[in-house]
This record gives sequence, C-alpha cells and structure tokens, in this order.
Amino acid sequence: MIDIMLAIEVATTTAKDVYVPVPRRGIVVNAYATYSEETDADETITLAHPLGTVNLITPPADETAEGVRMTGVPDATYKDSVFDPDHATATYQRIKISVPNTFDTGGMIGLHIEFDDSAAVTQTST
Repeated sequence: MIDIMLAIEVATTTAKDVYVPVPRRGIVVNAYATYSEETDADETITLAHPLGTVNLITPPADETAEGVRMTGVPDATYKDSVFDPDHATATYQRIKISVPNTFDTGGMIGLHIEFDDSAAVTQTST
C-alpha cells in the first residue's frame, strides 16, 4: 500500500482539475480529505480513472466545520480500475482529481489517497 498525500489550493467558485501521476500499477482503495474552511454537501471532490469515477469525497452535511476529515466512498462500478504508469495511454498513468466550482470560500484541501500497488487483473481463459 502506498500513501499519496497532496494539498490543493481552491479558489472561490472556480472548478479545478488536478492530475496526480501514479507511482506504480495499482488501484485507489480509499481517499480522505480535509478542508481549511467550512464545506457544504454540494462540494464533492471526485477521483477518476479514464473509465469513470473511482471515489467521491462528499462533506457529511452543509456547514461542515473546517478541518473535519471526510472519507471518500468508492464507486461500485469503477472502484477497481487499474492505473499504470507504463500504460500506452497517458490518461491511465494518472489519477484525475476534480474540485467543483461550488466551494463558497477559498482555501486548501489536504488529500490522502490510499493506493494499492498489488493490483491484480483476472482474465478469463480462452
């Protein structure tokens, strides 16, 4: 398991996409975030793979206090999507993190991604 930690600066009412290169082949297992200001329920942070969303981090309620740890929820369909730094397509080599334009106050997001680098792919026999 590899921990990926980063900070993302957020401007008020400005959407932002950040791309994090993956260190090894693997999947996103969990994601956590804290924000330096209060957050609202519509301020969901998305972690994505080219196939779709792998994890959503949503504040538990409107006016969640600053510094509260928010736990992401793995997507039922795409949670096991494999990222690979050696993939021929660049979009598979990074995690896309999307911050919506609904943040009312600018601040800093602290993000912790648990990345499982022992991902295995099961193939059906032919």
